[in-house]
Amino acid sequence: MSAGNRSYRIAVDCMGGDKGPAEVVSAVRLALGDLGANDKLVLVGRETELQPLLDKARLAAHPQVELRHAGEVISMDDKPMQAIKSKKDASMLRAFDMLKAGEVDAVVSTGNTKVLVGAGTLKLRTIEGADRPTLVAIWPRRQGHFIMLDMGANPDATPEHLVHSAILGSLYARATLGIDKPRVGLLTVGTEEGKGGERINRTHSHLKSVGDSINYVGPVEGYDMFEDAVDVVVTDGFTGNIVLKTSEGLFAMIMDLVKVRLKRNPLYLIPGMLLVPLLRGVKSHMKPEAYGGAPLLGLSGLVIKAHGSASAPAIASAIRIGRNALVADLMDRMKAELAVANEKVRQAHHAAHKQG
Repeated sequence: MSAGNRSYRIAVDCMGGDKGPAEVVSAVRLALGDLGANDKLVLVGRETELQPLLDKARLAAHPQVELRHAGEVISMDDKPMQAIKSKKDASMLRAFDMLKAGEVDAVVSTGNTKVLVGAGTLKLRTIEGADRPTLVAIWPRRQGHFIMLDMGANPDATPEHLVHSAILGSLYARATLGIDKPRVGLLTVGTEEGKGGERINRTHSHLKSVGDSINYVGPVEGYDMFEDAVDVVVTDGFTGNIVLKTSEGLFAMIMDLVKVRLKRNPLYLIPGMLLVPLLRGVKSHMKPEAYGGAPLLGLSGLVIKAHGSASAPAIASAIRIGRNALVADLMDRMKAELAVANEKVRQAHHAAHKQG
């Protein structure tokens, strides 16, 4: 049976988000329209809270919705190791147990990112060829979209980790954006050789040695991301998370400023009304809900992270992204291409050592 004709089971952690389980149940209702006829969503969380919500949403008897009880909740303040040891019945950890046991094919969670990364690494382990998992997100640009990673999983990534991110991001761009040879760029402060410090220079050298495993176009700067210059932007989790939250804040501020100016000045009212379709189109292109999930790539199982404050449409998008990754057989493809790329880097190191 081909990947596209298979049915999938996706566990949804209902208890970890800022907006509570009601938002997740609303997302599940939205996501059902994107599933295959035989796919199932397994909702994991406190039955006493989820059952009334399912009844209200008329999902309690839905053939594609299953409820799995988990009595504890991981908060946004919990420390990874402490939570993993002391909250074994937490919804996030129960979902990971199900993924490890093969009961589900993917996990979607809005929960604590640090615990998600730590628990995913400990319970699922990384695939051969990847030292650490990396969070990848789809971003809008002037025309279309691009991939950026890492978004916060590894703030202190080594050059080797960044090479793995480049390979995983390239694969993900091919699977989700339909780009045959995604252009991969390394985010830095200048495109000239030697800029960006020792780590960036070593990473740049490693990426050049990978050869045709990825389509590496070299270093890129911040403004290049939003032009048609690159399809995959690679950086460490510290920088990536700052860029993400700064961009989200800037977009929200611009939209709020436009609304305030229109309301304050009557002279803007009629021109503003004429611009409404244009502004709606821009907002639709920029809004995070369209690609609300960030896969935690590099683990032996598929895990999708949605923002803690994600809306129902954004969580539904994360579920859809998870299913699309399963259909694209992303996990097996990552394993194969990482092995090839790591061997090329090893050979380049060996050759450079011999010359030295």
